Amino acid sequence: MKACAPGKLILSGEHSAVYGAPAIALAVNRYIKCSAEQTQTDGLSWHLPEAGWQGHISWSDLRQLVSYLDYRFSLFEAGELTAGDILEAPQQLALYALGLCLPDAAPETGLQLEIYSQLPLGSGMGSSAALGAAVTSLGQNLFSKPFNTAELFQRVRYCERLCHGRGGLIDAATVSYGGLVQVTNGQVEPLSLQLGAGWYYIHSGTPEAGTGDCVDFVRSRFGQSSIWQDFSAITRQLTDAIVKGDDPREPLRENHRLLTQIGVVPKPVQQFITAVEQLGGAAKVSGAGSVKGVGAGALIAYSPEIDLAELCEQNGYSIMAIEEDSGGARLED
Repeated sequence: MKACAPGKLILSGEHSAVYGAPAIALAVNRYIKCSAEQTQTDGLSWHLPEAGWQGHISWSDLRQLVSYLDYRFSLFEAGELTAGDILEAPQQLALYALGLCLPDAAPETGLQLEIYSQLPLGSGMGSSAALGAAVTSLGQNLFSKPFNTAELFQRVRYCERLCHGRGGLIDAATVSYGGLVQVTNGQVEPLSLQLGAGWYYIHSGTPEAGTGDCVDFVRSRFGQSSIWQDFSAITRQLTDAIVKGDDPREPLRENHRLLTQIGVVPKPVQQFITAVEQLGGAAKVSGAGSVKGVGAGALIAYSPEIDLAELCEQNGYSIMAIEEDSGGARLED
């Protein structure tokens, strides 16, 4: 059995969505894929070649791991752990997601889980949400009743709380539903819109700070700030521009300035985006960004008339045209 889930790019609303502001994001055609085969060995064996993850755990130990990670989350809620320290190893998210799918009685056979990722881990493309969605889709079909999309979204959000300290709406919704998704006041609305041409994904280097650490940093400095009203206004302007087919550059530029103000855009990335604007384009961080180091993970850029390939090469960044995935997390043939 095989399953996959798409990556995502946030067009507007990262960080501000935590404070109830609207956000819009797009599922993109880069995936985390997983497959499972029965084995004669008790328990779960797993392998993710790109990250070098592999190992084996018995079914009873997997149940204990689920309880242990729930306990570590309670330590976070009590202020004894940071969001970035809840998981002790990134592969624990996949184990947790599968463990939640187990039936009351332990499976009679073992399972070999293979995971393949086209998403840069920890770089703003929703890799943790996609991992949770792909593994959950597989696990529910193997061990229990398959989830509908709304149920899958809630489970992915629940798993994601281990990564970021709270279950983010926008990542979980986008990888579960696919396409263009809007989140407003905690409500998810798939949008029947096409983003259009001229949009690009740029990878600015893996952030040194994790999403949970960035969220904690911003909360400590801007948790009670009125700046989230400014983010809300910009997200609405960008959404209107997409709906009407208007030029989105000005709201993208203003969004970048707000993200810089809250401290999640490293200096080298700021300089790169300034160069994009000088050429006539617009760009911004898409995701948590970073509060230290030189990379900010995913950027989105809009430059329909401008070739940014040379500028990206000069900065050591990769670039690709954004292509939508409309299917969301799903089983594969």
